Amino acid sequence: MKIRNLLMIGLMGGVLTLQAQEHSSYLSLDLHEAAFATFAEYFEKETGIELFYKDEWVAYIRVSISEDSINALDAMRAVIETAGLNMRYYVPNRLVIVPVLRSSSDLSHLTGSNGNPEFLPEPGQSEGAEESYLEVTRPEQMVQTITVGKSGNGSSRSVARISGRIRDMDSGGPVIGATMVIIETGKGSISDQHGVVLMSLKPGRYNAQFSFIGMKPYYCQLHVLSDGNFTVQMQATVIALNEVQIVGNHYRDINSTDVGVERLSMNSVKKMPLFMGENDVIKISKLLPGITSSGEASVGVNVRGGSADQNIFYINRVPVYNTSHMFGFLSAFNSDIIQDFSVYKGNVPVNYGGRLSSVFNIITRKGNQKNFTVHAGISPVSAHATVDGPIVKDVASFLVSGRTSYSDWMLKRMEDPVLRESSANFYDFSGSLAYTLNEKNDLSAFYYQSSDHFAYGDMSEYSYGNRGGSMVWKHSYSPALSSTFTATASSYTFENTEKQLISQAYMHGYKLNHNEVIAEFSWAPAMNHHLDYGASLIYYTLDRGVVLPEGEESLRIPVDLGYEKGVEGSVFASDNITILPWLSLYAGLRYSFFSNLGPQAVRIYEEDQPKTEGTVTDTVYYGKNEPITFESGPEVRAAVNIKTGQNTSIKFSFSQMRQYLFMLSNTVTISPTDQWKLSDYHIVPPTGSQYTSGVYHIWPKLGLSGSVELYYKHTDNIVEYKDGASFISSPFTEISVLQGIQNAYGIEFMLQKSSGRLDGWINYAYSRSWVQVEGESEMESINRGDPYPSNFDRPHVLNIIGSYHINRRFTLSSNLVYMSGRPVTYPTSLYYINDYVYIDYYSKNQVRVPDYFRIDASLVIEGNLKANKPFHSTWSINVFNVLGRNNPQSIFFEPHENYLKGFSFSVIGVPIFTVAWNVKLGNYESN
Repeated sequence: MKIRNLLMIGLMGGVLTLQAQEHSSYLSLDLHEAAFATFAEYFEKETGIELFYKDEWVAYIRVSISEDSINALDAMRAVIETAGLNMRYYVPNRLVIVPVLRSSSDLSHLTGSNGNPEFLPEPGQSEGAEESYLEVTRPEQMVQTITVGKSGNGSSRSVARISGRIRDMDSGGPVIGATMVIIETGKGSISDQHGVVLMSLKPGRYNAQFSFIGMKPYYCQLHVLSDGNFTVQMQATVIALNEVQIVGNHYRDINSTDVGVERLSMNSVKKMPLFMGENDVIKISKLLPGITSSGEASVGVNVRGGSADQNIFYINRVPVYNTSHMFGFLSAFNSDIIQDFSVYKGNVPVNYGGRLSSVFNIITRKGNQKNFTVHAGISPVSAHATVDGPIVKDVASFLVSGRTSYSDWMLKRMEDPVLRESSANFYDFSGSLAYTLNEKNDLSAFYYQSSDHFAYGDMSEYSYGNRGGSMVWKHSYSPALSSTFTATASSYTFENTEKQLISQAYMHGYKLNHNEVIAEFSWAPAMNHHLDYGASLIYYTLDRGVVLPEGEESLRIPVDLGYEKGVEGSVFASDNITILPWLSLYAGLRYSFFSNLGPQAVRIYEEDQPKTEGTVTDTVYYGKNEPITFESGPEVRAAVNIKTGQNTSIKFSFSQMRQYLFMLSNTVTISPTDQWKLSDYHIVPPTGSQYTSGVYHIWPKLGLSGSVELYYKHTDNIVEYKDGASFISSPFTEISVLQGIQNAYGIEFMLQKSSGRLDGWINYAYSRSWVQVEGESEMESINRGDPYPSNFDRPHVLNIIGSYHINRRFTLSSNLVYMSGRPVTYPTSLYYINDYVYIDYYSKNQVRVPDYFRIDASLVIEGNLKANKPFHSTWSINVFNVLGRNNPQSIFFEPHENYLKGFSFSVIGVPIFTVAWNVKLGNYESN
């Protein structure tokens, strides 16, 4: 029996549009008692419309039509109505045939545009649906007509600007990243962080589909009279065994100009194998193409060959300068509150800047405006809880979340006596308020704080933390024009005490403050234009701290590393233009500037000589707030999307970035001892350009989407460091810093499956990253001026992630990670001169540590699925590094008499077994 998968197309939703330029909308028929399959095959061939139905519904239909020219849809309607069937039109060139459904009495208040009920059933609501269909128990849904604007209120205008607010029916909060598609035109819009979609349409009636992963697709008819606003409420759905994640969410892949953008569904995150029982969006982002790290215990990520300080992390627009707990074992973000997670690593929108490689944007969910909810959980190392609910129902809400650790018990069981005397703890806290003043104004406030403390016996002690907040005012001037005003404040503090070598024991701390105001405007002046423009201003203060001797026996000389201030600003504008139905363009320009401010003492060095203590010729003193430097320049952002078919597109993009803040680090991975540094008189801001092209395709019937992206990045003034550089010995950083160029290129493959019992993705990336530092002399060059692989060069990376839904209660997940070993520099010889040991090294980064390979697994067990119960719990059983493989994170050497002995350092060389328990108020479906 032939079964057409009604579910796949049903989730896409819509109304049929015939493309007369490619196929005929009229048929020439001469059939007598023909089988329906014969008629259907001819219908598909002549019209280009794909049919979806079940064979048993049409098994007894016989077709007898003799017409020279008959409307194709009229013919189909006449044939199927005799069998009690009806047509449901979905995205262009797809037609679903289903049994006629009777209306539900409790939905009689919903009517179609003609006043009569018009049914648009969801998959599985049809009689006789088998196991291959999504089972939905709620009543049949009718199409509701939503009137936008007022009759006679500008109805004579050729274009109406409409603004829609997409809300979660259960919580009242915004649905971020939902897709709205006008079926007749194929035109779409994606909701912003406030759940708002903007669109320009000619007055008239349109069939619209709203979709979002984890929510039931919503269909309605928009009766557009003039400029106006409307609200749509979407409802969460229970994920059945064979549910297809809404294909409408692939709309962005095919129809938008986004290039090099990765988005994670929080539903996917919750199914991943956990490390230490913690959901971790940063670790999971490393399973996406083009994103890697140096190993398990590593802070930060490397994106397309860039260093970890070339990425900026935002949570509700608050910049977070250290995203890790426990030196990289866990992320500093509680996944319970995350609603949307995006990574821009190709064409970055013009309203973001300041980093060369990527922007990680995290948006948290708003508090529930209708009901109080509680989420909590425990793992072997931490506990977390989130409470949210209404302050004023449907108007104002709050959300409070906290997480803390109790990991010392694990250290007490270690064999190492020093570790048994060590301690490690952390916490993070966040809170938010959301207030809907009226239809045109929304206010929100957010606060975030994290703190870490680690003591390694009595030899070393580290403390670091983030603190920040934001306030946002969203205002709608008209359906076509809106603004968002944001004020943020963020600070990062670090303190370190080192006592391993008593004679050199010291203590040091520093603090970075980031204060920013942003004004953003969004305007849809015409049907094919969507403009975004605005400005931002950042004020930095950086107290680099004072290095002080620790203890009476320390011979350390105090060093004041200085205090820095700077101002960074930008103005930006972009236009999303639909030139033709198959051709769209993104054109953007960001102009940024930076000024380093006094008071500060600046050294002047001899020309054409290395910057050393011996080549200083003068010192210039700048007064308070006196500009020391001024750097500025344009950043062009452009992309083009060429649709070659309904499910395929080819895209190209070009992006320029400038970075005025960087990390002082002579290690491969970010460590707490690394310091942030502003560009100054001697250190020029790095600038980068990236070219990206890609092919994107979706296979709706299979629930598959795939992409191939190629990129090339060129960076000028990349910051590198001299061998043995120390950043706590002198306030004059320029004596340890060198600058050069970097070239990175690669190709990334991604295949994602979102339907059936098995879902997940496979990606592979081949990439190279090369650095060249060629100065005027050998002292100002690295590797004799020859190019060398960057510390983050990993040519081959493969990730395989899969989740198998045994049933609605049990999900088995696993992931496989393979990476080429990162480059290192090996010593070649050891010799003695006057009892001093000297070591010669091979060319820089010409050898690699062994390849990295790891498999993880987890089993998620949901509690029972009873509808009426006070709370619902979930157990997660996880095994990290199933094979117990030793993956060397670093290689080091020590002299032993007449030879050098090599050692490898692995962070986790055994399987780590953990169990985590999470609970929430309500049943399985509760938010």
